[in-house]
Amino acid sequence: MSSYLGLRAGDYEAKVSSFGGGPAELRFQGDDLLAPYGDNGFPPLGAQTLLAPWPNRIADGVFSHRGEMHRLDISEPGRMTAIHGFVGTRQWKVDTVEDTRVGLSLDLPAQPGWPWPSEYAVTWELNEKAGLSGVMTIRHPGIVDSDCPLGIGWHPYLVARGAALDECILSVPAKSCLPLDPQRNLPAGPEIPADAVLAHLNHGVPMHGVWLDHCFGNVASPAADGMIRATLVDREGRGVELRADAKTKWFQIFTADPARREGYPGLGRAVAVEPMTCPPNAFRSGRDIGYIKPGETVQFQVGVRALGE
Repeated sequence: MSSYLGLRAGDYEAKVSSFGGGPAELRFQGDDLLAPYGDNGFPPLGAQTLLAPWPNRIADGVFSHRGEMHRLDISEPGRMTAIHGFVGTRQWKVDTVEDTRVGLSLDLPAQPGWPWPSEYAVTWELNEKAGLSGVMTIRHPGIVDSDCPLGIGWHPYLVARGAALDECILSVPAKSCLPLDPQRNLPAGPEIPADAVLAHLNHGVPMHGVWLDHCFGNVASPAADGMIRATLVDREGRGVELRADAKTKWFQIFTADPARREGYPGLGRAVAVEPMTCPPNAFRSGRDIGYIKPGETVQFQVGVRALGE
């Protein structure tokens, strides 16, 4: 059973779910910044869940590491893939609860096709200026004496201060698009310019009627604070900013849409902007995979804040 942990700082308020390790709600001055699901219990369409030890899909659930084949359970039967790792569908342990900060942890034992036990922790902190910040920490405890592959991501559905998606403009700092097979959503060719799929994605795309389930790469260099930013704003410039650290090399952008029989509960159309350290099928292609050795720790930082008064 999920528990919801409330946070408050200035005009911000949030609820963090112990299931999936992510925020179920985030509001500023009463306006939604993330698609809420607090009353539903289970995160719909992966909303705000943490993605590890891989984001996105692995074809047929099969990959090779250091000359050994591994076969994961198929978690997306319709496409015969293993999707989004393990941690987003687990109940996390609540370690600390403060007015503006919560800490959760998850000890993940070996899984079918995944022989590496791992230790996960996440801290969510609310600040009256910076909004919501999250730090996920992954540790290889060395129970298995070999390194393991690693990819990380996050699955937030952005909401521009409660505005309908069709009234909003999306900006994501990516210059290329990795074509995906429409049947299985797996890479299907070399990268092409992002503008060939969605013109002016870097500078702002009106989302009226736009449907996406696309992977974008060639992400811009981080700002001076080490973070990469995407925004969703209404016509007055009020909205939400997503930030993710420099490990972010890719964004999967997905539009939930009732017209495609996959609407977001209570909202209908909603857009997920998913920062990822590696692209779909990375454990097969080898592209941008990270590796973590016994005893090592890796962190991934994300955040969300309001834009406009």
